[in-house]
Amino acid sequence: MTNAAVFRTARAMASHPAHPADQFVTASDLVRHFGVWQERAARAPLYILHRGRPRFVLTTIETMDALCAAHPAAPPAAAVIDATPVLDAIGDLVLLADAEGGILASSRTARAYFGALARPGAPVVAIAPSTVRARLTAVIRHVIDRGIGERLEIASAARTARILLLTIEPAGRGVAVIAQDAAREPDACADRTVGAASIAALRAAGGARITLDPNGRIDQPNATLAAMIDIDPLALRQRPLTALATDQARAALDAALTGVLRDRSAAGLDSDLVTASGTLLPVRIGLASTDRGSVGGGATAIILPRC
Repeated sequence: MTNAAVFRTARAMASHPAHPADQFVTASDLVRHFGVWQERAARAPLYILHRGRPRFVLTTIETMDALCAAHPAAPPAAAVIDATPVLDAIGDLVLLADAEGGILASSRTARAYFGALARPGAPVVAIAPSTVRARLTAVIRHVIDRGIGERLEIASAARTARILLLTIEPAGRGVAVIAQDAAREPDACADRTVGAASIAALRAAGGARITLDPNGRIDQPNATLAAMIDIDPLALRQRPLTALATDQARAALDAALTGVLRDRSAAGLDSDLVTASGTLLPVRIGLASTDRGSVGGGATAIILPRC
């Protein structure tokens, strides 16, 4: 061992006085006499010096395994993702539950609908009455085990006399429960029924309902209006409503229609339409704006003969 190596070994011993001198070696001396130091490392750990300080340890695999077994490495902490901000952007009733059925997160809509039943940690099956919770638990377990979503219809524990339509999908190790209040569906059906009855009553009164595009042109042929002015229904397609009025009534009808299309309001006026034979048909016209989303604003016109 060189004088420099001896000096570095002495300094290392000074910083680690508990270890004997034969447990310290420089990297260069280790390479040159690896066989000798290997035998020493078999008896006790050997400290390899780097710039005069112990930096590495040479030891047996048995000693290393024993050390690792005594201090097992902790698994890396899993990244925690807060799903609440994402769920709050969803308009549906959504509940996320873990494999044990505890609620992890919920959408703002779900919290407003279910109240305390949607709090984190609460059992997700509590959204159903106690009489059907066992059934809901079985379905959730089935979804988790198979990894295939299912649908279920149950009563709501949060709202009296309401039915929930549940879509249960696998999500991570748990499930996502997407609920829909079925009470809204009958309301929609009732609206459609009332709408159909209104049209039938309008026809019975001899009136017509037509839809107009943003330019005031008739969207679809209307048999009732065609019969009123004795014209082929196909001739009404894309024809301006104002073109059906007399010259004297056209300006007032155009002004009323322009105001409805521009201001999305409603208006009514008396007017006169021209029939195919040239006679005048006095009518009452009601106009209302129609919201068509991205297509643009149109209007609906109700036309009734004036006696």
